[in-house]
Amino acid sequence: MVIDYKDISFSFKAKRKRVRIRRLKIVLILFFIISLIFVVKSIHEYKRIKNLQALLLQNRPGQAAALLKKIESSFFYPDSKKELKALAYLFNKEISHGERILEKLQGRSTSVTSKDFLDYFLDNARYRELEVYTNYLLKKGEDARFYKILVETAFFNSEQSRELIKHLPAAEKIEKVKMLNIVNEIHKELESGKIKTLFDVNDSPLAYYDIDEKKIIPMIPGFDFSPFEADIENSLKFYKLTIAKPIQEKIHRLFRDYSGSFILLNLDDSSIIAAYSKPLNRKPENAVFFREYEPASIIKVLTLFTHLKHNGAELFPLQCRGKLPVDNKIFYDWLTHGKVSSYNEALAVSCNIAFARMGLNVGFKNLSEVLGNFYFNSGGIKDLFMNFKTGRYNRNFPSDYRLAKLSVGLSNNNEKRNSKEALVTTTTFHSALISGFIAHNGSIYSPYLIHSIKNMLNLGFYTHRGEIIHSFKDHNRVFFKVKEAMKEVVESPRGTGRRARVNFVKTAVKTGTAGNRRKGYDAILTGFFPADRPRYAFAFILQQAGKAELKGTLFLRDFLISFYEK
Repeated sequence: MVIDYKDISFSFKAKRKRVRIRRLKIVLILFFIISLIFVVKSIHEYKRIKNLQALLLQNRPGQAAALLKKIESSFFYPDSKKELKALAYLFNKEISHGERILEKLQGRSTSVTSKDFLDYFLDNARYRELEVYTNYLLKKGEDARFYKILVETAFFNSEQSRELIKHLPAAEKIEKVKMLNIVNEIHKELESGKIKTLFDVNDSPLAYYDIDEKKIIPMIPGFDFSPFEADIENSLKFYKLTIAKPIQEKIHRLFRDYSGSFILLNLDDSSIIAAYSKPLNRKPENAVFFREYEPASIIKVLTLFTHLKHNGAELFPLQCRGKLPVDNKIFYDWLTHGKVSSYNEALAVSCNIAFARMGLNVGFKNLSEVLGNFYFNSGGIKDLFMNFKTGRYNRNFPSDYRLAKLSVGLSNNNEKRNSKEALVTTTTFHSALISGFIAHNGSIYSPYLIHSIKNMLNLGFYTHRGEIIHSFKDHNRVFFKVKEAMKEVVESPRGTGRRARVNFVKTAVKTGTAGNRRKGYDAILTGFFPADRPRYAFAFILQQAGKAELKGTLFLRDFLISFYEK
């Protein structure tokens, strides 16, 4: 066989060309695949950045921090991630850390939607954060002049704010005319050196902020607004409180000849309608929320609750001889009550002997459980930055004699009533809280004072949300019996609260008298009204005014007359 090559041409040069073409095709395919992967990863990373922005704006810092940690080391969008890291610091109020990162980013382009963050800080009155971010954007060349105007206004710098307004473009002035009108109204107040910042439930002014003194000046009596100063200083906000100014002023008039404190709760939502303080020491403090004192006989409603809850041994009828031997000591009553037919009568006449025996019968463990469930030793009730203090009792319990004292709300004679060693203490707020629980069968909304907060443009960013709190659940029968007994305190001819009786509303009350004759007795009262369909719970103490069944009940009667007068 002969092979003929005459029609076949062969060239090493052509072969090399074909190899180069194949290699180029492979390179192009690889480049396309890598580019596609790069684009896909870039899109994915961009979505994660947008998701991170959304998490921050939804105020979900935990999830935002976790996502930031995942994407921080990625090659894509490094400057955008640094800006978001700075914003995360601002959201967590670590302002100096955020500010340092932003200073290093000046002049760099990012994919962060800055306006969303500017609006968030403005809407939530986070003016310091707004200032830091606005300054960064302005240095970067973004138009954030309007936000700078708002920052200066929020920091009470009306001159700088007015100057910035002059240089706003005419079109932007027209677009933002409503907001600028609000800003101009604020400027007018700032020029006077005072701006109203706290309002009552009906939008009547309660206090103004003195810009030079950096101090809140009350416009109502009996309330110390200093807890709000730290929140308002260099940070313009407008608070709406639950206080009703006319009722607060009525209580002030009733306290003309008295010292002490008074609180009134609206049981529909546990809003604090009035919180009045006029302590003997005359310190400008909200004693109604913080001052602890011996509760005296008002504790007996909880001793009775414990007795009824545990189906205590039947004590009645009993003979009150004015004294009872306990632990080789004599436990005394104020009076010799003689025959006491029932626990209703025992509460009505406030028989110490009857309640000492109830306490001894149920024992310290059971009484302690009830006290704990009614918020003794609880640390108090919180409302934003406010903390309303509740009472305490001493868990160190070596003797029956001290149990008898605890059962009637008295400390030992050698104990200082306000010391840490006191057997039991309460506050005026706490006493009203207990009455609120009893009035509504153990479940009420958590008491609150701050209804809502608005930013400088009158946009609300906080509104109180009610939260149910409980003492004992599923004890309606016990609560009903305690309520009926508290009604008898006023309705019984022998009741210690009979002088508070009025013909237009029925009240359920417990009286208590603490202190001593030498310094003057403290009159303490707590309860709720109307007795059959409770809407309000109250408590007050009249320091060194006299016994509760005299001065205290007459004060309550005058309050009810004043409260219901048109």
